Amino acid sequence: MASIGCSSTFIIERKSRHVFTSSTLSPTKIENLAVFSGSTRGVSLFCNRGQLWRFKPVRIAGDDPEGSLQFTIKKSKKIAETRKLVSSLKSNITDLDENEAFHEQRDKSLPDVDLTSSSSISTVEGKNGSILSSSHVTSTVKDISEIQPSDEAGDEPEVHLSSEKASSDLGSTKLLKTTDSKAFKSDMLPSFPSSSSDAVLLTSVENENLTKTSLEMVGEVHDPAVESTKPPPLAGANVMNIILVAAECAPWSKTGGLGDVAGSLPKALARRGHRVMVVAPRYAEYVEPRDIGVRKMYKVDGQDMEVSYFHTYIDGVDFIFMDTPMFRHMQYNIYGGKREDILKRMVLFCKAAVEVPWYVPCGGVCYGDGNLVFIANDWHTALLPVYLKANYRDNGLMSFTRSILVIHNIAYQGRGPMEDFCSVGLPDHYKDLFKLYDPVGGEHFNIFAAGLKTADRVVTVSHGYAWEIRTLEGGWGLHGIINECDWKLQGIVNGIDMEDWNPQHDVHLQSDGYTNYSIETLQPGKAQCKAALQKELGLPVREDVPLIGFIGRLDHQKGVDIIAEAIPWMMDQDLQLVLLGTGRQDLEELLRQFEDQHHDKVRGWVGFSVQTAHRITAGADILLMPSRFEPCGLNQLYAMCYGTIPVVHAVGGLRDTVQPFNPFEESGFGWTFDSADAK
Repeated sequence: MASIGCSSTFIIERKSRHVFTSSTLSPTKIENLAVFSGSTRGVSLFCNRGQLWRFKPVRIAGDDPEGSLQFTIKKSKKIAETRKLVSSLKSNITDLDENEAFHEQRDKSLPDVDLTSSSSISTVEGKNGSILSSSHVTSTVKDISEIQPSDEAGDEPEVHLSSEKASSDLGSTKLLKTTDSKAFKSDMLPSFPSSSSDAVLLTSVENENLTKTSLEMVGEVHDPAVESTKPPPLAGANVMNIILVAAECAPWSKTGGLGDVAGSLPKALARRGHRVMVVAPRYAEYVEPRDIGVRKMYKVDGQDMEVSYFHTYIDGVDFIFMDTPMFRHMQYNIYGGKREDILKRMVLFCKAAVEVPWYVPCGGVCYGDGNLVFIANDWHTALLPVYLKANYRDNGLMSFTRSILVIHNIAYQGRGPMEDFCSVGLPDHYKDLFKLYDPVGGEHFNIFAAGLKTADRVVTVSHGYAWEIRTLEGGWGLHGIINECDWKLQGIVNGIDMEDWNPQHDVHLQSDGYTNYSIETLQPGKAQCKAALQKELGLPVREDVPLIGFIGRLDHQKGVDIIAEAIPWMMDQDLQLVLLGTGRQDLEELLRQFEDQHHDKVRGWVGFSVQTAHRITAGADILLMPSRFEPCGLNQLYAMCYGTIPVVHAVGGLRDTVQPFNPFEESGFGWTFDSADAK
């Protein structure tokens, strides 16, 4: 049994006085313990709810108090090393009522003691006393050192535990657990007597078989059961408050891969234990988000504009949508309008987003600026790290907040004349951050340049694209700044949300003749989806012809014009072609012409439909991606997940993610080509 005290018999002297603790506001008792031999004082392993016991020395000729103390400490360490845990008596520790009943039952087995005089105290021979613990010991060494000697013990000197010994043998032993009831022996001493007795003579027992002790002392911080039940802190050493800011967020708003990333990446971060928020404009009436009643006014280009906030909580992520007249009814033209109007929208968006952790409560609690990181995406939010530096960190505010700027497509930079600087609302000495010299257009205003200079870290969406933007061709005029900031640049390949893009559970494949499938049912599943797609689009249902799909924005970057140049050759082959996308009007008209000219082989869907994108990915045999440059790309990842072969231009993230097919090793997931032309 575990004991703290001397190696010979001792007398327990109990005095009670009520004190109140701040945690429970219930009275507890402080006990006084007088020990015949071996002088020390400390915390009893037997006391309940943090009761403190005092060990007071009583002189006995021939005893060595220091030796007794050392012997007891040594044995206590052996007890701690055994670490035998049996959970059957755990309820006796945590249940105070059962514990008190247990003590009272034990007390009845003790002999009655005459408390009227000290001469009536009879001793029983023994060698060592045992103390049975029944509660958590919460006192620290400081608490122990502050315990005063008992008044009834006279002027006997006390021997104090050194701070080193106390901390190693008492202070660190915080969580106590009992073992199986079979470990209790009849020769073990009972717990301390009930309040009906003031002093009792206890008999010490043999201590030669300490390894069979019924106690285990476990350090509180090393108990995995306790650790697993504690929720992660909101902002700890490895846990961050993360706010991702983007101009679009799927499924509410989306024009390309950025919307998918803004809707999926935060959920993955939340699953890692971080507290995550997404901030995006509210372009329309959304079902889930609710108005939280917060209103803020911001001045943009001399005009006062009010912003209200809508909130919803999904999959561990707080989604905040900023509502203002400038953003309403633009869900189909997020980046449309005049250049000046677009700039005003983004200025207002970034000014409000940087203050969200202060003014917008989520779950009743604001994020605050402690251990906080903003993740800004593309030029639309590149003003956020600029405002964070100029308006806050340069003025001693938000010192523990950092910013990350993610480059999804460096070709779009927020360019304009230097007069646009007046719209951002910053002092003149920040103007140089926005200046960029173009050999063709001369000096101009560039939002992306300012964001790259002020962000704490810069991330691209693939390793290949991180290399390309350092070059003259791939940097689009910003390669000089990027090379200067090379130390803070890193490429991280995008991922996909397997909950939305999974052929086994895809909700868009559960009707109209489509079917869900897995790797085991790939051949019949894809064949059924292919037939359903051909039927839905009005194409001849033929299993023997390759069905080629294209999903993407209709612009020069995605290489739609390359497909147009190859159409005459492709139509001479026995194949079918399905194209889905929206963008430049001339390219949209080109899709309509393809369908009119080759109605039995080509379908051109102008616009964007999430359901149609899923069905093309599942039903097509080949997904074509002839992009001239591609920072990462997500469609090739979706295709490989659905068993569709990607045929891609080996640039950027396409080169990083698509392993070319090797017939000799029977490896690879698709085909790549090195030249972006129709040949």
